[in-house]
Amino acid sequence: MIALGAVLPHPPVLLPEIGQGRERAAQATLDAYSVVAARIRELGIRRVLMISTHGIVTLNRFHILSERLCGNLSRFGVPGVSVEHAIDPELTEALIGSAAESDVPLTAVNGWEESDHSLGVPLRLLDGAIPDRIAVVSISFRPPEDHLRIGEAIGAALEQFDEPTAILASGDAVHTLSEASAYGHHRRADEVQRQYESALADWSPDSLCAIDETLRREVDESVISPTLILMGACRDRAVNPHILASEHPWGVGYVTSLIELG
Repeated sequence: MIALGAVLPHPPVLLPEIGQGRERAAQATLDAYSVVAARIRELGIRRVLMISTHGIVTLNRFHILSERLCGNLSRFGVPGVSVEHAIDPELTEALIGSAAESDVPLTAVNGWEESDHSLGVPLRLLDGAIPDRIAVVSISFRPPEDHLRIGEAIGAALEQFDEPTAILASGDAVHTLSEASAYGHHRRADEVQRQYESALADWSPDSLCAIDETLRREVDESVISPTLILMGACRDRAVNPHILASEHPWGVGYVTSLIELG
């Protein structure tokens, strides 16, 4: 049973070991993470599906991790920060079966991108609220509509379980909002950022699918695909999205949202 959804940004600088104090520039995002963690605890979430944007991302397929998640954040200058978590075998098996029934190309793999900060950052910031086992699915370079389709297959699988389940969609929004960004500034970055936030607040997958894919690549965003998977999973449910925080202290959009389900 899907009880909760969330959209979570994942800049490594949010972690104090990496930020070394700079993380305070994104305090609104850190506070929003605390709200999400509290809600996970309040609802007694027993199962969690995490949607990754920096794991195994390929042109034609989605991927799901079947073995223990093991990695680290050494490429961000902190070799001592590990990322490890057990995988929920029942949930993983159900997701694979549902995708096959829906003819969605989902491939199980026993290894993952070692430095996947789209998992590492949320897992660290939500430490203590996350169950002992999780399931992990990646986005792909397939069309937006296919992200909705795999989301629908995920939703069907999660409804097989009585335990309250959360879907955590990890993604940073537009990366080119100002010259403060390492990616530079794109003249249409603000436009795409506004379109994304409006579609999220209105819970409109059609609006997200309508955003030009070439423009999405140009402004360098990584949040639309995981959000579409989340929307697909909740498609037949009454939802109440709350944008808890939206900020861009370093020219990259961080949107933290809590999705309450009726």
